[in-house]
Amino acid sequence: MIITKKAKELVVEVLQEQGIEGIRLFFKGISCEIPNIGLAFQDEEEGDNVQLINGIKVSIQQEILPFTGELILDVHTTPYGPGLALVGAKSTM
Repeated sequence: MIITKKAKELVVEVLQEQGIEGIRLFFKGISCEIPNIGLAFQDEEEGDNVQLINGIKVSIQQEILPFTGELILDVHTTPYGPGLALVGAKSTM
């Protein structure tokens, strides 16, 4: 997984505002044999794989770990301002 510079800046800002140590990636469902991966500002849960990526503590639900190698966390502009987007999950089937 890659966290871009702009994404890191936004994540650090939110983590500081909320008093949380890191982000967590988790399984949200499946679509076209590719998992939908959720992102939350929360601490790790039991069984998570915890990594330090670009200075950010990232907890990854074990079941989706094989799908996260090519993920990119980046900032996208929306009508409501900047937002985070995960791009690049691939099927391992």
